[in-house]
Amino acid sequence: MAFEEPIRRAAPWHAYIQQGSTFQRTITVPGLDMTDLSFRGQIRRNHRSNEVLAEYTVELVEPDTVRVSLDAAATASLPARRRLVHDVEAHNPDESFVARILEGRVTVSPEVTRPVI
Repeated sequence: MAFEEPIRRAAPWHAYIQQGSTFQRTITVPGLDMTDLSFRGQIRRNHRSNEVLAEYTVELVEPDTVRVSLDAAATASLPARRRLVHDVEAHNPDESFVARILEGRVTVSPEVTRPVI
């Protein structure tokens, strides 16, 4: 298993996303070897909401570093001028181990330039 001891608290991560633009951030979580784990991350209006506004693509780039991204279509669908919430979890294949590694707020700036139809 990649983790020798349980994660005590998710690292705070507050994201600023430009609506309609590709979003990509590389984040290091010092002291965590996340080799052999999979990841998932979501953005929602608030912690109690059942509606998933976007799902991150999360990939491991180093044993302690992940790349989190959304394509332009996903960011275009996010409500602008809102404070949203998000987190990213690491898990093993059978999900007997799940740990939140990142959590925080998302601010979305509104897009002005859009394709003309």
